[in-house]
Amino acid sequence: MADPNQISFLVRVQRRLRYDWQSKFLPRWWHLNLHLRKPTIRRVLGFGGGLGDQLLCTAIFRALREHGEADLWMQTNNPELFAHNPDIAGIIPVMPYYFKIIEQHGLPFKRLNYTTHIKEQARDLPPQQHLITNMASVLGIDYPVGVRPYLHLTEAERTQHIISKPYIAVQSSILAARYPIATKEWYPERMQIVVNELAKRFTIVQLGMPSDPKLEHVIDLRGKASIRESAAILQAAQLFIGFVGFQMHLARAVDCRSVIIFGGREAPFQSGYSCNSNLYTPLNCAPCWLWENCPIERQCMQEITPAMVLAAVEEQLALVGQPLKIDYIQPRPAHELIELEIHCA
Repeated sequence: MADPNQISFLVRVQRRLRYDWQSKFLPRWWHLNLHLRKPTIRRVLGFGGGLGDQLLCTAIFRALREHGEADLWMQTNNPELFAHNPDIAGIIPVMPYYFKIIEQHGLPFKRLNYTTHIKEQARDLPPQQHLITNMASVLGIDYPVGVRPYLHLTEAERTQHIISKPYIAVQSSILAARYPIATKEWYPERMQIVVNELAKRFTIVQLGMPSDPKLEHVIDLRGKASIRESAAILQAAQLFIGFVGFQMHLARAVDCRSVIIFGGREAPFQSGYSCNSNLYTPLNCAPCWLWENCPIERQCMQEITPAMVLAAVEEQLALVGQPLKIDYIQPRPAHELIELEIHCA
């Protein structure tokens, strides 16, 4: 019989070797694999923004693949967003070592973007078309692009979280995002009023980060559900109620109907989806694309009441079970967007 102490030692050694492999040798293996296997890589795309920005890239991959391009790779440190995606051939991590590999092998790399940051004014230039079509313009795509992201769940993931149905998913804040923007924030106390009313008929599931204000009368999953678990929860929900950001894009990626509180920082045509109910306040200053310090104390958000949100919820609930519309938009040529940016700046 084997010595238990020896077995324990071997397990520790094995774990250490696994750690060394993952942290030190895996990058070298990937590099060596390029020499031995020589995978065909037609394009490598990347986006240095937050989770929502990266998820939007899946719309670009879908458009390219539908028009005959294959062997498309994504550079990201969030591979869970792209798992099981048939439009993406592989993942390259965002690390200096891999940038060297891309350069050494002459791989066609393009970093996507959809707006220009104006740090001195603490805002972004308002896009003249949807963020997805702006990214398409950066690539020179000259055919209509479907305005929606994609996240592919396995059957096991779809059935992993069993929550009493029917249920509605909500979030209470946007400020825990990787790049928090205060002008996207609504009021947690108003969301609580919405939840109080809906909880009479539905189970309410709160998604988000641990620092988000906790709502009452909910199943509290703040910080407890991974990205893919959150996607599975949204996929099976009747509806999502939230704000402009990653959860909004994640809901659309799994065909979950949504009520989105826009306020006036962004307009729905710039970052939203027409199949949702988008609560937008068209003030003279909107869409401003300010990051914070609104000079009129976010009047665009103040004007959106719980009653308006509840009315939008009923509008969306009446459509549950119907397919969500996908808008196909022709991107503007990149030179036109540059001219418009110069004018707006």
